Amino acid sequence: MTFLVPGRVLLDDAAQVLARGVQAIATGEREVDLSAVESSDSSLLACILAWHRAAHAAGVTLSVMNPPAQVRGLAMLYGVEKIALN
Repeated sequence: MTFLVPGRVLLDDAAQVLARGVQAIATGEREVDLSAVESSDSSLLACILAWHRAAHAAGVTLSVMNPPAQVRGLAMLYGVEKIALN
């Protein structure tokens, strides 16, 4: 099962997107697909890290698929690419 992240994840959108992702993990989704993301900032990376924590707390592994270049770049800048973009 896959949680498809919407096309826009900026600071104003982050709380709602975060909650939807946490709910998706709680209902059994194990993949996060970022292929639809067209506009994002560091709040998306914060969501991804929070989703990993939620998955870990649930005893499952989360896979992040199709990260856009901007998200990969931010993850590398902050040194969390191995954690966030597995």
